[in-house]
Amino acid sequence: MLTIAITGANSGIGLRAARALAATGHHVLALCRDPGRGRTALADINAHAVHPADLIQADLSIPGSIHAAADRVAQTTGHLDVLINNSAVFDQTLRKPHFTPEGHELFWATNHLGPFLLTARLSPLLAAARVPRVINVASKGLLSMPRIRIRFDQLDDPSWFTPTRAYYHAKLAQIMSTFTLADRTEGRLGVTCVRVPAVRLDPDRVAVMPWPLRALYAPKNRMAVPAERLGRTYARLATGPGDLPGRYVDEDLRPVRAPAFAYDAAARERLWEVSQAATGDPVWAW
Repeated sequence: MLTIAITGANSGIGLRAARALAATGHHVLALCRDPGRGRTALADINAHAVHPADLIQADLSIPGSIHAAADRVAQTTGHLDVLINNSAVFDQTLRKPHFTPEGHELFWATNHLGPFLLTARLSPLLAAARVPRVINVASKGLLSMPRIRIRFDQLDDPSWFTPTRAYYHAKLAQIMSTFTLADRTEGRLGVTCVRVPAVRLDPDRVAVMPWPLRALYAPKNRMAVPAERLGRTYARLATGPGDLPGRYVDEDLRPVRAPAFAYDAAARERLWEVSQAATGDPVWAW
């Protein structure tokens, strides 16, 4: 039995992965932002779980919530075999950027800084596992942006914000942090980032969209990959034997190329330093 923490486990791919992993005998720690939705998801996960999953509240845009969640995980288990950084925000209805109390743009805080800090805080528990793994998540949509770069001098600048730009900017950072963490922990931690294609949204997610967006999204949603299939991808990465298939893989676990900027070693190191400073210089186990 592996102990596996999954962020965003209350819906979409995270819920499907949590459900599959719990049903096959693993101890799932379901990290969810909304306690009410989290409790509903937990009942779903545990309906077929071999070992009951645990719910842990975690808002990845709030450092205090991340620290509290990491403490709860440590109280629940003495080691962590797998961390799946699945949770992300991609609210296409936003016309203006939102900022956290710390002054960070919401997409950047939730989709990059939050997973970065959570991974650092959980690193002692990962280091205590026999064969620990970290799974980050990026997007196939980055294929349409081959020249995308990290805006080091405009990380929280509202002038360039659109939901799409902010989302893919943070996803590029996830790939780059994956590469850096893999370099820093080689031989001690398995690290990969999975390139997720367009995912079919759950009906409740579609229902809350403004009707023009819902109408535009309907054809794309019908063609999108079912969340169940991608949940199985997460589960295979979390529990598969041997080494991980690569540092950046597609939904079929085949190694793929990242955007060119992700291979800039100096940029990756700068991003790591910027992320460390923005998250309070957390201590890593490696």
